[in-house]
Amino acid sequence: MARTFSRRRDPLKEDEVLSLAQRAVGFIKLHQKWVIAGAALAAVITAAVLGVSYWQQSRRDAAAAALAEARLAMKGPEDAEKVLPVLTSIISRYGNVPAAGEAAMQRAHLLYQLKKYEEAAKSYKELLAYPAIQAEPGVQILVTESLSYCYEGSGNFAEAAQVLQPLVEKTSGPFQSELTRRLAWLYDKAGNHQEANKYWEKLLEKASSPVLVPYYKEKLADAAANPEN
Repeated sequence: MARTFSRRRDPLKEDEVLSLAQRAVGFIKLHQKWVIAGAALAAVITAAVLGVSYWQQSRRDAAAAALAEARLAMKGPEDAEKVLPVLTSIISRYGNVPAAGEAAMQRAHLLYQLKKYEEAAKSYKELLAYPAIQAEPGVQILVTESLSYCYEGSGNFAEAAQVLQPLVEKTSGPFQSELTRRLAWLYDKAGNHQEANKYWEKLLEKASSPVLVPYYKEKLADAAANPEN
């Protein structure tokens, strides 16, 4: 039977280790400038990365602290006017951090509560452009619905309906029925009874409670009485 031999190398002898070390030292001496430059560049890059990370965290912490202070100052509806400038300042100074997004949401809500519907609508439209909100379908629906309420508050029922309509297709279940009822009501308020009729019919077809059936039939009768729109 043929003998097998291990291919494992023997441990390096002391003189071989010294030889390798000498070659390494020689290489460093030969290319000393490049080695030093490379080490310096690596140190600069590391310091820059750490500096940016620290700066970003400092901004996040500062924005969160400012928002917490603004919320503490909001003891009641009467404080809304004085808190709004603080929220606006947080948004302008720290626009790309999470706390600034929360400040923008709160600012839009306060504007709506103060019945400053045009300003509130502008704020909610700006929020819809936030990447963080676009990445969260649930929050996006909430902001869009809030925008619709702003248009409704200003008496622009047609615009409110147009904003709300895409949400009806994106949602399901009881929430979809709720949005559909409001959408039909908005079209009626806007005088667009034919469009409202489509949604009253859908609600009648999917009525989950017999109590709602007479109400939907009444709305359909109203739409039939106004065929010109």
